[in-house]
Amino acid sequence: MNEASIPSTYAEAGVDLSIEAQVLKKINEYVKKSFKFGDIVSKEGHYANLIKFGDFGIALVTDGVGTKLLVAQEAQKYDTIGIDCVAMNVNDLLSMGISPKGFVDYLAVSELNEGIIEEIMKGIYVGCEQASLPILGGELATIPELLEKNSHSFDLAGSAIGIIKLDDLIDGSDIKVGDIILGISSSGIHSNGFTIARKVLSIKYELTEEFPWNKVVYEELLIPTRIYVNAIEELLNKCKINGLAHITGGGFKKLFRLTKLGFEITRFPNPQEIFEEIRNLGNISYQEMFSVFNMGIGFIVVVPKGETERSLSILNQYFETFVLGKIIEDPTITIPQYDVLFTR
Repeated sequence: MNEASIPSTYAEAGVDLSIEAQVLKKINEYVKKSFKFGDIVSKEGHYANLIKFGDFGIALVTDGVGTKLLVAQEAQKYDTIGIDCVAMNVNDLLSMGISPKGFVDYLAVSELNEGIIEEIMKGIYVGCEQASLPILGGELATIPELLEKNSHSFDLAGSAIGIIKLDDLIDGSDIKVGDIILGISSSGIHSNGFTIARKVLSIKYELTEEFPWNKVVYEELLIPTRIYVNAIEELLNKCKINGLAHITGGGFKKLFRLTKLGFEITRFPNPQEIFEEIRNLGNISYQEMFSVFNMGIGFIVVVPKGETERSLSILNQYFETFVLGKIIEDPTITIPQYDVLFTR
């Protein structure tokens, strides 16, 4: 890849989030039109809408793994990608305080390679094991006309269902100025931003080479997305929580889903080495990095100030957790130490 073709933004890498937002706006017009066919609790712009059943709501989310699949295919390592698929779904449910109760998968393959399919399913099982979640079924489709047969191509997506008492739903409406923002560490890139990450890293590295921190490239890139189910469920049982967010596509702009108030993030931990390597190689601004990647924080929790210490004590039993900042009146997201500012 020559220097002129090195992407320094997600759009240059081939994913224009502004165009995606326009397309999603059109899709959502049809979503909202369909609400007339059911008793829907609508949380527009949040992580899920719900079907109302008496005092309870049932939520259904769906997601895939994106171009992280290409790394798995090239490295011929298939046993963790299923964990990512489960994680992307259950973490979205958790973002509204909803406990996941079941999972289904959709696996499309170019050819029926039993060994590869079993490795993928092993990962799905491990992800469901981590989330204490039954696999309710799924779909296997062989579509050689759509996928490149010789490369053992495949696509993987899944859906998770969850249930919650409507009075317990966390939609950010309780967030107040002065609430504390906690950040739970990620396990790495997780499952978004790979379109730019792969292209930038390929400038310097083959998948089998090592990063300066002595990690093989494909092993670093294929670290599974962290599943936060156990940590968040214990937190919900023991603490008052005002807001939750899974940091995936769109990076920290995901926080705009929670409230019309603002987020002042004044104590962001040093980004993990993989993010700094991507940023330096691609000469990517921090503004762009924080709008694409999790930067080492995979999940955000907003708590009343009085719940800070107890929440930290619980979460740190599972994953390293940080106090990042506080909720402010100004409806922006600011990370001053990296000169990042997001406006609505």
